[in-house]
Amino acid sequence: MSKLSLIFILVLSLSFSFLTAQTPEERAKIISNYNLPLLNKLEQQYAKEFKADHEEALRLAALKGWEEVIKLPDGGIAILVGVLEDGSPKYYETHNRGAGITTRTNLVQTGGSSGLDLNGENMIGGVWDGGRTRASHVLLQNRVTQIDNPYQLNDHATHVSGTMIGTGDVANGAAKGMAPEAELLAHDFLNDEAEMTAAAADGLLISNHSYGLKIEQLPLWYLGYYDQNARNLDNIAYNAPYYLPVVSAGNDRQSGQNPGDYGYDYLTDKGVSKNSIVSAAVFEVLNYTGPSNVIMSNFSSWGPTDDGRIKPDLSAKGVNTYSSTAFSNHSYAYFSGTSMSAPNTSGSLLLLQQHYNNVNSSYMLSSTLRGLVLHTADEAGGTPGPDYRFGWGLMNTARAADVITNNGVTSLILEEELAQDEVYTFSVKADDLNTLMVSITWTDPAGTTPGGGINDLRTPMLVNDLDLRISDDGGNTFYPWMLNPDVPSSGATTGDNIVDNIEKVEVANASGEYIIRVSHKGELRNGSQVFSLIATGIDRESFAVSSHQGYQEFCPGADTTTYDIDLAFGEGFTDTINFSVSDLPNGVNATITPNTLSAEGTVVLTVNGFQNLAPGDYQIKVTATGTNETVNVYPILHINNPQLDGVDLLSPADDAIDQPLVMTFDWEDAGMDAENYDFQLATDANFGTIFTETTTTETSVTIRNLTRGTEYFWHVRAKNTCGDGDYSEVFSFTTEEIVGISENSIDGLVVYPNPTSSVLTIQANDVLDTVEILNVLGQSLMTKTFRGNNIQLNTNSLRAGNYFVKITSENKVTIKRIVKI
Repeated sequence: MSKLSLIFILVLSLSFSFLTAQTPEERAKIISNYNLPLLNKLEQQYAKEFKADHEEALRLAALKGWEEVIKLPDGGIAILVGVLEDGSPKYYETHNRGAGITTRTNLVQTGGSSGLDLNGENMIGGVWDGGRTRASHVLLQNRVTQIDNPYQLNDHATHVSGTMIGTGDVANGAAKGMAPEAELLAHDFLNDEAEMTAAAADGLLISNHSYGLKIEQLPLWYLGYYDQNARNLDNIAYNAPYYLPVVSAGNDRQSGQNPGDYGYDYLTDKGVSKNSIVSAAVFEVLNYTGPSNVIMSNFSSWGPTDDGRIKPDLSAKGVNTYSSTAFSNHSYAYFSGTSMSAPNTSGSLLLLQQHYNNVNSSYMLSSTLRGLVLHTADEAGGTPGPDYRFGWGLMNTARAADVITNNGVTSLILEEELAQDEVYTFSVKADDLNTLMVSITWTDPAGTTPGGGINDLRTPMLVNDLDLRISDDGGNTFYPWMLNPDVPSSGATTGDNIVDNIEKVEVANASGEYIIRVSHKGELRNGSQVFSLIATGIDRESFAVSSHQGYQEFCPGADTTTYDIDLAFGEGFTDTINFSVSDLPNGVNATITPNTLSAEGTVVLTVNGFQNLAPGDYQIKVTATGTNETVNVYPILHINNPQLDGVDLLSPADDAIDQPLVMTFDWEDAGMDAENYDFQLATDANFGTIFTETTTTETSVTIRNLTRGTEYFWHVRAKNTCGDGDYSEVFSFTTEEIVGISENSIDGLVVYPNPTSSVLTIQANDVLDTVEILNVLGQSLMTKTFRGNNIQLNTNSLRAGNYFVKITSENKVTIKRIVKI
């Protein structure tokens, strides 16, 4: 039995009821709404899957000579943990390359200017890493409990632990961690997902993961790919909604594994998950005055994910971080890497949870904490808004703590639940000094892992698509930030974000009243979605009114509806609030029952007599008036138009030829009355033989497994609850022909050895541009961009069998058959 198999058995034999620093009452409150039987089932499932995958990897290692443990040149470690989909070895490696001031965490610790004295007392975090943490190190003061039994001490694990929770009482405070009085539960990264599930089910709030897949073993399509590990993390977080994992982005930007994307598209594994915080590494920032102060490291991996989400999430110091090592109880070293920025982030998050609990006697949902730090991050990069390098910016712990402190005064933190077809609405007043910023964040259900082998598949992994909009009294609507994965270096724009589970809207020079609306597209998985809302730049009143029925739709002829209007008081506030209604359309009547409240509660707005209204939106104003303050809420009555506009098809263009076997079909939005679209794809122009059809709320759909050399026809129609529109005009296209071996048109081309067991050499007199490996079905497995006459291509990721290699030199293309042995 190998050492790693023995470790795995020891891990399974341990109990996970280990949280002692947080009180039993606090832990019980955290997990009170968890589906514990489901989490237990997931734990067992992930453990079983890891055991099978790991044992298969060890079996293949014995046959093929794979190393089980690799010592990395930077002092880190890589361990064989499984087998990739293409049969190549799967290694986890630590993310070194080679804090607190940069993230302003020092300002909230004892002695900091905030006066909050946050040091992580009674807080506990988790760390999964490449080996055993030296818990006896003077920096850690035996505040680390090793849950499993790794076979050796590890510098990387000890350094990460010190960055999270190292005391400031030794080394002249130079190695002080983010949460210097917190405790830590340490694990190695074998069987991590089962262990994370068990820890989350026992009330763990924050965990750190400074490791990821060894990129040299991965095919190109795997970069940015939402794999099973990313899906599993999202599943754990969704079912344990107070649990927030922090993941290092990786250090692979200089690896040359993806030369065609100019440094972008290097995230893998858990770094592609939706519900984590993925941390990038920057140089130390001693005094932030603007974006130019934040300097990106030369190694930190950049996004995007294949579906274009904004990852990494934020940045923290990861260059030359001083912390403990495992050599002795007094040894220290400077390490660089996203392995260092991640514990900088996770340790700071522990302090924010501590502060929120001090103020509110409860902890934040993970979506609230994630939204809070992304909302308050300082601008970084060359253009406003987020980007695929720094994420949402440089973490600012002090600013996030201020939002908690001032909640209900100059900031707002809400945790709400949106049910199917609801629109949550309320109004705020700008403070006339700062940019009005509102963001929503939610822990999204796990997405569906796409089939492998396709590079940069843009199908969104988002399951529940919430939308945030802000409007003013002049009819202007403000939209959230979004990025374009096809031009990853371009600046952020605003619009309808359909991929991210955070949406942030900013209104510069805001003044007066603004209406905030949160809605959703399509069907919500499980019928509802919990979300968190953060707002800053506001002047908050002593009471608030809101509605979860802020937008209701009807077909022409309907005449009566009701809206629930909710009243909430600030802490200690008392008053009698009077309700009135105005801005009604001609001929429409409304009443409010009751029309006064002296305590928190709900009034009902009844609207009738709108059977003759023309299609369109009708905004109604409900005013709540207290002794000294007035607050409005604006429910909308919408009358659908059954006469829907036609749909204009965009791509693929009509009569397109040589199209791929995976196609994304795009069309224009048919207007606000189009609730969804019917899409049909057929092999005849009369649609007598339907290849596939679907109904979607989006203006695009991706279809896989098309047949080579086939002509297809497609059309789309818009529809809503009041009727169906007409189908669009019909577009046709033809897929590419069956791959065959082409004549040698590239001068002096030779491909050897063939058969090959590892490295394939391609030489020519002409300059070669690209080399693509395809399977016998013509599906692309690997694409490399070059510029030279002599190319070496690593084929270790390919299983044994027959393949085609497609070689391009300017306008010349040659296809050769190769055999992998």
